[in-house]
Amino acid sequence: MLKKESGIGLIEILIALVLFGIGISVALRTLPESNVAMTRGRNITTATNLAQEKMEQLMAGPFSDGDLAAGAHADPVNPIERHFTRDWTVTDDTPIQGMKTVAVSVSFETASSDSTVTLTTFVTSRR
Repeated sequence: MLKKESGIGLIEILIALVLFGIGISVALRTLPESNVAMTRGRNITTATNLAQEKMEQLMAGPFSDGDLAAGAHADPVNPIERHFTRDWTVTDDTPIQGMKTVAVSVSFETASSDSTVTLTTFVTSRR
Protein backbone atom coordinates (compact mmCIF):
# COMPACT_ATOMS: atom_id res chain seq x y z
CA MET A 1 0.00 0.00 0.00
CA LEU A 2 1.24 3.50 -0.89
CA LYS A 3 1.52 6.17 1.73
CA LYS A 4 -0.37 9.37 1.16
CA GLU A 5 2.13 12.15 0.40
CA SER A 6 1.65 15.56 1.95
CA GLY A 7 3.62 18.77 1.80
CA ILE A 8 6.16 19.96 -0.75
CA GLY A 9 9.38 18.16 -1.45
CA LEU A 10 12.82 19.64 -1.92
CA ILE A 11 12.79 18.99 -5.68
CA GLU A 12 9.56 20.95 -6.15
CA ILE A 13 10.97 23.88 -4.19
CA LEU A 14 14.17 23.91 -6.28
CA ILE A 15 12.20 23.80 -9.54
CA ALA A 16 10.00 26.67 -8.36
CA LEU A 17 13.06 28.73 -7.40
CA VAL A 18 14.71 28.12 -10.79
CA LEU A 19 11.55 29.16 -12.64
CA PHE A 20 11.17 32.22 -10.43
CA GLY A 21 14.83 33.16 -11.04
CA ILE A 22 14.40 32.85 -14.81
CA GLY A 23 11.30 35.03 -14.70
CA ILE A 24 13.01 37.71 -12.63
CA SER A 25 16.08 37.77 -14.88
CA VAL A 26 13.91 38.16 -18.00
CA ALA A 27 11.98 40.99 -16.35
CA LEU A 28 15.18 42.77 -15.33
CA ARG A 29 16.55 42.55 -18.87
CA THR A 30 13.52 44.35 -20.30
CA LEU A 31 13.68 47.28 -17.86
CA PRO A 32 16.45 49.22 -19.68
CA GLU A 33 14.72 48.76 -23.05
CA SER A 34 11.39 49.95 -21.69
CA ASN A 35 13.09 52.93 -20.04
CA VAL A 36 14.66 53.96 -23.37
CA ALA A 37 11.33 53.60 -25.16
CA MET A 38 9.54 55.63 -22.49
CA THR A 39 12.14 58.42 -22.67
CA ARG A 40 11.94 58.47 -26.48
CA GLY A 41 8.15 58.73 -26.34
CA ARG A 42 8.29 61.54 -23.78
CA ASN A 43 10.80 63.46 -25.95
CA ILE A 44 8.64 63.09 -29.07
CA THR A 45 5.56 64.26 -27.16
CA THR A 46 7.39 67.28 -25.71
CA ALA A 47 8.84 68.16 -29.13
CA THR A 48 5.40 67.96 -30.72
CA ASN A 49 3.93 70.21 -28.03
CA LEU A 50 6.75 72.76 -28.46
CA ALA A 51 6.24 72.79 -32.24
CA GLN A 52 2.47 73.20 -31.84
CA GLU A 53 2.98 76.02 -29.34
CA LYS A 54 5.21 77.95 -31.77
CA MET A 55 2.86 77.26 -34.68
CA GLU A 56 -0.02 78.78 -32.71
CA GLN A 57 2.09 81.83 -31.81
CA LEU A 58 3.01 82.38 -35.45
CA MET A 59 -0.57 81.99 -36.66
CA ALA A 60 -1.88 84.38 -33.99
CA GLY A 61 0.39 87.22 -35.14
CA PRO A 62 -0.13 89.52 -38.10
CA PHE A 63 0.69 88.29 -41.60
CA SER A 64 3.45 90.93 -41.87
CA ASP A 65 5.13 89.90 -38.59
CA GLY A 66 8.92 89.57 -38.73
CA ASP A 67 8.65 85.96 -37.55
CA LEU A 68 6.70 85.24 -40.73
CA ALA A 69 9.29 86.80 -43.05
CA ALA A 70 10.56 84.42 -45.71
CA GLY A 71 13.58 82.37 -44.66
CA ALA A 72 14.87 80.33 -41.77
CA HIS A 73 14.35 81.45 -38.18
CA ALA A 74 15.83 80.15 -34.94
CA ASP A 75 14.03 80.42 -31.63
CA PRO A 76 15.90 82.90 -29.41
CA VAL A 77 15.30 80.76 -26.30
CA ASN A 78 17.17 77.72 -27.71
CA PRO A 79 17.89 75.30 -26.24
CA ILE A 80 14.45 74.91 -24.71
CA GLU A 81 14.42 72.98 -21.45
CA ARG A 82 18.16 72.38 -22.02
CA HIS A 83 17.36 69.66 -24.53
CA PHE A 84 15.20 70.86 -27.45
CA THR A 85 16.07 73.15 -30.37
CA ARG A 86 13.20 74.88 -32.19
CA ASP A 87 13.36 76.65 -35.54
CA TRP A 88 10.99 77.41 -38.37
CA THR A 89 11.10 78.11 -42.07
CA VAL A 90 8.75 80.41 -43.97
CA THR A 91 8.29 80.23 -47.73
CA ASP A 92 6.38 83.06 -49.44
CA ASP A 93 3.77 82.56 -52.16
CA THR A 94 3.55 78.82 -51.64
CA PRO A 95 1.39 76.97 -52.59
CA ILE A 96 -0.33 79.97 -54.18
CA GLN A 97 0.21 83.71 -54.41
CA GLY A 98 -0.52 85.48 -51.12
CA MET A 99 0.07 82.44 -48.91
CA LYS A 100 3.01 81.35 -46.83
CA THR A 101 4.13 77.87 -45.91
CA VAL A 102 5.35 77.65 -42.34
CA ALA A 103 7.27 74.59 -41.12
CA VAL A 104 8.19 74.46 -37.42
CA SER A 105 10.81 71.86 -36.44
CA VAL A 106 11.85 70.80 -32.95
CA SER A 107 14.83 68.50 -32.58
CA PHE A 108 16.50 66.80 -29.67
CA GLU A 109 19.62 64.70 -29.22
CA THR A 110 19.12 60.96 -29.34
CA ALA A 111 20.62 57.87 -30.89
CA SER A 112 17.50 57.10 -32.92
CA SER A 113 16.54 58.53 -36.29
CA ASP A 114 13.27 60.09 -35.13
CA SER A 115 14.82 62.96 -33.21
CA THR A 116 13.03 65.75 -35.10
CA VAL A 117 9.36 66.66 -35.17
CA THR A 118 8.15 68.96 -37.95
CA LEU A 119 4.71 70.55 -38.26
CA THR A 120 3.71 72.38 -41.44
CA THR A 121 0.83 74.75 -42.12
CA PHE A 122 -0.24 77.48 -44.52
CA VAL A 123 -0.92 81.06 -43.53
CA THR A 124 -2.85 83.59 -45.58
CA SER A 125 -3.29 87.34 -45.27
CA ARG A 126 -7.09 86.84 -45.36
CA ARG A 127 -8.20 85.98 -41.85
